[in-house]
Amino acid sequence: MYYLTRKGEFIYKNTKHNINKYITPLITDTHMHILGFGEKLLNPDLENLEKEDIKRIIKNKLKDNAEKIVLRGWSELDIDLDKFSKNIPIILIRRCGHIAIVNSVILEKLAKEVDSEYIDFKKKIIKEKALEKFHEIYGFYSDVKGAYLKAKEYLLNKGYGFIHSDDLHGINKNDLPFDDYLKVFEKVAINNYNELIDYYNKGYFNIFKAVKVYIDGSFGGKTAYLREKYNDGDNNGYLVWKKEELKKVLEFCENNALHLCMHAIGDKAVDIILEIFNELKPSKYHRIIHASLLHDEQLEIIKKHKLILDMQPQFVESDKEMLKERLDERTKLAYRFKDIYNNKIPMFFSSDAPVETPDWFRDAKILSNFGIPLKYIIYNMTFFPEFIDGFSREKKYLLFKENPFEKLTIPDVGG
Repeated sequence: MYYLTRKGEFIYKNTKHNINKYITPLITDTHMHILGFGEKLLNPDLENLEKEDIKRIIKNKLKDNAEKIVLRGWSELDIDLDKFSKNIPIILIRRCGHIAIVNSVILEKLAKEVDSEYIDFKKKIIKEKALEKFHEIYGFYSDVKGAYLKAKEYLLNKGYGFIHSDDLHGINKNDLPFDDYLKVFEKVAINNYNELIDYYNKGYFNIFKAVKVYIDGSFGGKTAYLREKYNDGDNNGYLVWKKEELKKVLEFCENNALHLCMHAIGDKAVDIILEIFNELKPSKYHRIIHASLLHDEQLEIIKKHKLILDMQPQFVESDKEMLKERLDERTKLAYRFKDIYNNKIPMFFSSDAPVETPDWFRDAKILSNFGIPLKYIIYNMTFFPEFIDGFSREKKYLLFKENPFEKLTIPDVGG
């Protein structure tokens, strides 16, 4: 039997059954929302549905006397939810999770709580901070325990064993239903520096060792923060965090041995991060989640710092047509996996579920098609994230019939 070591090499060990198979740890998905993914599995998914199908789902839920209706998954949709109800809260969240269509009862509630720049009253659309406030007021999940069990079942069957997740939206640490079957490295999402201090005072960081901030939004919602305007819009997105406040968060994480995870999709959002890193010169590793639009000079700066880029291979396929509309010529700067690899910048690979369905085998093939070696891909999907999450990779394993560094085949799950 050949066993993958932490040094990234297969070594041969004599066993009771000396068969030429290859053993690796289970797969790590370094960025998802595991409870959100479970909710997606439990509820109707709007992705690829026609408007009439969506209308039918809403009407059926109202017939079942739903107290609120929360659905997710659309990409392009124009619908007036007031025609279904002006009293029962109805929200349809775009697949990216950064923008949503709502009815008037939600708008009226949020108008008292959130800056109007995050609400389009005419189109009944909310985004970013307004969407986060919705979850705070109305709750994020319909069935926390059921969502986890459903997601866990799927992930274990797919060969995942380790998840870096972001779930503390509308719930507290005591509501998290995690167990030892799936190792979850939870990132504590914050909206401002005062929230960070509040979590610290409540003892969250005695349990959790990572902080999550959303610096901008998404390409799909035109809320990712760009240097230049969207090709099909009249602005360049949204900067959700002010630079000086984000700087205080990074200083706090450095001083308290916390790993900072920064959601930044647009190139201008990455600029803000790099300005702060140039000023503070952090000594610990932190990560940029997505880093979807990168210029050559940004790659040069990233190389100088202890920064991991947490990338989503499936976005290459899912965003292909939409990026042409949003970015035009700038599309060539998107999802630069091979350039990041060539620059020896450390990468994590993830799904961002429920945005994408977790499928590491699919992602590995996408990365291989970019010319990234299978040895690098498999090692980074298994052992590499251990130095951040600290979880032992020794117990369960994947069993490949052929050397996955040379040929990728679907393995069995063992242990």
